[in-house]
Amino acid sequence: MKIVNFLFFIFLTTSFSGYAQKTNAVNTVQKNGTYLKGDVVKIPVAIILDWAFIKGEINGVKGRWMFDTGKSEAVTLHSKKVYGIESKITGSGFVGSGQKFEVLEYPVIGQIKIGDNIYDSLKNVMGNNYDFLEQITPEVLGQVGFNFFKGYDMKMDYLRSELTFYKQKEDAENWKDIKKHKNYITSLPYFTRKLDNHPMIKIQHKGIDLLVSFDSGGGKGSVTMEDAHFEKLKNEGDIEDFYDEPGTLYNWHTIKIDELLTIDLYGIDREYDSPAHKSLQITEKNTLTLAYSFFSQYITIWDTKNKVIHVLEKK
Repeated sequence: MKIVNFLFFIFLTTSFSGYAQKTNAVNTVQKNGTYLKGDVVKIPVAIILDWAFIKGEINGVKGRWMFDTGKSEAVTLHSKKVYGIESKITGSGFVGSGQKFEVLEYPVIGQIKIGDNIYDSLKNVMGNNYDFLEQITPEVLGQVGFNFFKGYDMKMDYLRSELTFYKQKEDAENWKDIKKHKNYITSLPYFTRKLDNHPMIKIQHKGIDLLVSFDSGGGKGSVTMEDAHFEKLKNEGDIEDFYDEPGTLYNWHTIKIDELLTIDLYGIDREYDSPAHKSLQITEKNTLTLAYSFFSQYITIWDTKNKVIHVLEKK
């Protein structure tokens, strides 16, 4: 089974609005809904296969959190790493390849550590069985998602193996001088549809319209494309097999994101359908998800206050 298909999105099989309500419930386990303290917070990450992980603990059980911007919830627990606490079933969910799981809620978790951040007596924390993430590392504790850095902008720097979060200020802009940065390449204004944690832009590649999204939990990345367009790009040499033998993973060269940024991607997975698209109001037939293959080549700054992703050279 391909891990990238298995992990791509997780959604409740109840109503989508119900999923959003649960997201909000999780985010209020802190009194002010904020998990970070200070103007600038740095958290080390380790890349395992194509995913970023953060060291942490659940009630003294040590392990690693997957950092996944595609998840709305601030924190979601792996049920196998929670001992001696009764949970209640609040719904069910599924992952991109169709496997289902029960969605759980824990009334109180004594202590959670995420990097150097410690949280005591967290209430109403969500969880589920994350056995599928154990294909990546058996140490997995669960996932840390987009609402973990609510009220902050984020810099993803895989060269230095760290995430840096910058507190947003009402009367100031964090990135007003970003174009003067020596490594600056471009700024990509983005939009969202159903959820704020799924940034999207639109591009055109050789006359093909594409919806592009960004997801730190999307493996190397993925593409859905109509057969005629895909074969056209293969015949012209833009797309080639990732391995020597044909498979579902491909390299894609010289994708023009904007006038200042043209990228190459490696090992992206071709998907023919994503169950998450309907819930995210994605109706486009040609889509591209930028994940590790992209983030590993650049430094990105997510200005979530103004909905802009700044792209810098990786150096």
